[in-house]
Amino acid sequence: MKEAIITDLSGRYIEPMLVTDSVTGIFDRRELVEPKEVFPKPEQDDAQQAEPETILVGYTVAIPMPDGLYQPIFDIEGYREAEADFNAAYSEYLAAMAEHDPESDDPQPEPPQPVDGTSFWRNGLTDEEIEALNPPPRPSQSDVLGQELTQMKIKNIKQQSVIDSLGAELAKAKLELIKLKGGQSA
Repeated sequence: MKEAIITDLSGRYIEPMLVTDSVTGIFDRRELVEPKEVFPKPEQDDAQQAEPETILVGYTVAIPMPDGLYQPIFDIEGYREAEADFNAAYSEYLAAMAEHDPESDDPQPEPPQPVDGTSFWRNGLTDEEIEALNPPPRPSQSDVLGQELTQMKIKNIKQQSVIDSLGAELAKAKLELIKLKGGQSA
């Protein structure tokens, strides 16, 4: 079993579901339409009885979705166009292979590259919306304590510098006082 994605009509992710490993591609999801008439219809023979009416409600996308997408959207139309182009190119390749003579000097035709379905998934949000969902990480408690310790050390260094300069000024003032008193000590 593998995961497939249920999408709405625009390809927007709704929910995952499990499918067998062999299932791949895009499949329509249809629901029965409730009859609007309340009174019974006249009896129809078996040939006239048609299948119940259904409406398209979304898709089942059995193509891997890359990690890291925000509100993913699958480009249904783009994928179907790419698949149609691949199928046409593959038919041409098979026709060319049927005509190719292995004993001739002509090179063997190259098969077309298969469609990379994962490339049709995209973010459903803009970069700005994603950035708003992911605020900058808050620093850990040890980071905060480390920053506070660094700030305290810087503050202590500045205070020590002030103390040293005041001490030098005090010593200078004492020397001037001593010179003024004529070298007499008190």
